[in-house]
Amino acid sequence: MWSKEFAGRPECLVEARRFTFAVLGGCEAAYTVALVVDELAGNAIKHTASGAPGGEFVLRLTRSADRVRVRVDDHGGPLTPILRAPDEQDEAGRGLTIVAMLSASWGVDGDETARSVWAEITFDEVTGIPGPDCPTAGLSHQFRATRRVGMTMDDWQR
Repeated sequence: MWSKEFAGRPECLVEARRFTFAVLGGCEAAYTVALVVDELAGNAIKHTASGAPGGEFVLRLTRSADRVRVRVDDHGGPLTPILRAPDEQDEAGRGLTIVAMLSASWGVDGDETARSVWAEITFDEVTGIPGPDCPTAGLSHQFRATRRVGMTMDDWQR
């Protein structure tokens, strides 16, 4: 598992995507995972205390032969993330729908004080990700954030 903490500011979404590509390399599947990362991290910044001044979120990526688990830990907020059906004129509100369409499963753990939103993206042999032994842009396999934001438990197995 790789993890990294980011400041809860919109400009840090670029850093989160770069981190994702550094972990997964230049494979085709990395673009799908980066989109999911962008949506989940963007929601953490926009809808939780992680987006407040001094706020932060932690991105965790777990890779196996046929899947990547993305988890964003945040400082929580008053609303539980849910799928919604925005009107055609709405400029926002489609992020979790995109995540649900691109992932095999997704979910929310935690509450208004600390939350993790996660998604598992699976791949076939054609669009598969590099194997666990494949080197990744100089990141050690156990790259970890120094602080824990949101859920303090280790990654859950589902």
